[in-house]
Amino acid sequence: MSRSHHAHGGHGHGHGAHPGHAHREGTGLEDRRSTPAVHGSFTTREARQARRLGTVLALVGTFFVFEVAGAISANSVVLQADALHLLMDVLALSVSLFAMRLAVRRPTPRFTYGLRRAEPVAAIFSALLVLATTVGIVVEGVEALGARTPPKAGLMLLVAVMALIVNGLSAWLLHDAIGHSHEGEGAGAAAGKSHGHSLNLRGAWLHLLGDTLGALAALCAALVIRFGGHPAADPIASFVVAAILLFGSLRLLRDATLVLLEAAPLHLPVAAIRQLVADYPGVAAVHDLHVWSLGAGHDAVTVHVRSDSNDIELGQRLAERIRIGLGVEYVTVQMDAREDPP
Repeated sequence: MSRSHHAHGGHGHGHGAHPGHAHREGTGLEDRRSTPAVHGSFTTREARQARRLGTVLALVGTFFVFEVAGAISANSVVLQADALHLLMDVLALSVSLFAMRLAVRRPTPRFTYGLRRAEPVAAIFSALLVLATTVGIVVEGVEALGARTPPKAGLMLLVAVMALIVNGLSAWLLHDAIGHSHEGEGAGAAAGKSHGHSLNLRGAWLHLLGDTLGALAALCAALVIRFGGHPAADPIASFVVAAILLFGSLRLLRDATLVLLEAAPLHLPVAAIRQLVADYPGVAAVHDLHVWSLGAGHDAVTVHVRSDSNDIELGQRLAERIRIGLGVEYVTVQMDAREDPP
C-alpha cells in the first residue's frame, strides 16, 4: 500500500501528520492529532519511554537477587511468589524493550509496514508469561496451606517493605512513561491513539503491577502473622495476587489478539467513519471500507469512494481529512471511475 502524501491515478494517500484544521461532521468521532514515529528512530516521547523501560529493567533485575534470598530466608510463600514473578519481569521487560526497537525499524520490500506488529506479539508473550506465573503461585500457595513452618514475620516484613518500595517505584516510572489514561479501559484499554507503544508497555506494566500487589500482600500477611494471626495468611495473600494477575493478563491477551486479528480499534468505529466519508462534499457512494491497527497508536484506513464530481483532488483531500482529523497514520482513498449515464 502506498504511503505517498500525493494523489496518484485517482488515489488519495495519507501518511504521517501535518499541521491543519479539520472539522467534525457529526460522526461522534473526536479530532485527534499526533505525530507518528519517524521510521527507523524513536520520537522524543518514545525515546523517553525506552529510557524508562531500561531504567526499570536494571532496577528490577538488581532487586530480584535480594528478594529471592530474603524470601527463602523468611520461608514466605507470598514473597517467593513475588520473587518468581520478578524473574519473569526481567524477561518480559527485555522482550518489551526489544519489541519497541523493532517496531520503529524502517519498512522493507518484504515488511512494507515495518515491524509494528512486534509489539502486540510481545504483549501476548507477556500475558502468557503472567498466566504461567499465576498458575505457579496458586500451586505453591495450595501446598503451603498444609502443615508448614510459619514464616519469619520480622524478616518477611522487612523484605516486603523493600519490595513494595522498589516495585511501586518501577510501576510508577513505567506508568508515567506510558502517559496511561484510564479512559476506555475495560472494554477497550487498547484505545487511545496517542499512547504509541502503550499495548506493549501495558504488558510490562502489568508485570510490575503484579509485583507491587504481591509485595503489598506480603506486607499485610507479615503484619497479620507478626501480631499473632494464622500462618495461612501468607498463602492466602498469594491467592489474592494470583486473581488480580489473572484478570489483567486475560484482558491484555484479548487486546493484543484483537490487533493481530485486524479488528477495528474501538476509538475508530467503522460506522462513524463510513458516515464521515459519505457526508464529505463530492462523495456519492462508499464501499470496501477497512479499519485496523498495526499496533496501539498506529492505525490504518482504506476505502473506495465513488464521486459524481470532476475534482481530481477529492481523494487526496478526503485522505487528509481522515489522517489529520482522526489521527490515522496510514490512509488510502481509492476514487472509482465515474458511472456515466447511458
